[in-house]
Amino acid sequence: MQPELSLLAKMKQGDEQAFVALYRRHKDAVYRFALMCTGSPASAAEVTQETFLHFMTRTDQFDPTRGSIAAWLCGVARNLARKEYNPRELATDPADLADDANLSEAHIDHDTPLERLLKGEVAEQVRRAVARIAPHYRDVLILCELSELSYAEAAQVCGIDIGTVRSRLSRARAQLAERLARQGILANPVRAKEMS
Repeated sequence: MQPELSLLAKMKQGDEQAFVALYRRHKDAVYRFALMCTGSPASAAEVTQETFLHFMTRTDQFDPTRGSIAAWLCGVARNLARKEYNPRELATDPADLADDANLSEAHIDHDTPLERLLKGEVAEQVRRAVARIAPHYRDVLILCELSELSYAEAAQVCGIDIGTVRSRLSRARAQLAERLARQGILANPVRAKEMS
């Protein structure tokens, strides 16, 4: 049995230390995800708290055959954040989703500066730029780049297939680069490609 599943089994039997170990292992990723979804440290803290309260009281909802504990926790946080803080984002316009399949190679950026930028003084500008990305693109960007979930785990959280995760992640990276270029944080990606 995997160490996390062993901790989960102990937690279900009332072992408080097992819950604490799982909480410490996943709290930062859940908080980062919630912060990017809500845009507010206070709201992110509340979503994180609600996520782990849900985890404590509804461990039976976690199915290890469908993915990892990290993916399940991010899925719970995603649902809570959308329900409480972004209810308009729950219904996605099908027209917005139609362009997932039409990704041109020119829009794919295989390397993203997001992690470097989040560590610097421009973190707030980056958070605002991420918040303006379409929700279905933003979710995969946050899950894969910030929460470091695999494509399969992100697909589980979002309820989509892996190919769609890849497509959305590429589009999210392109949108983020474009927004950061407009803010002067990043060199204009279009001009940089034209010059090379």
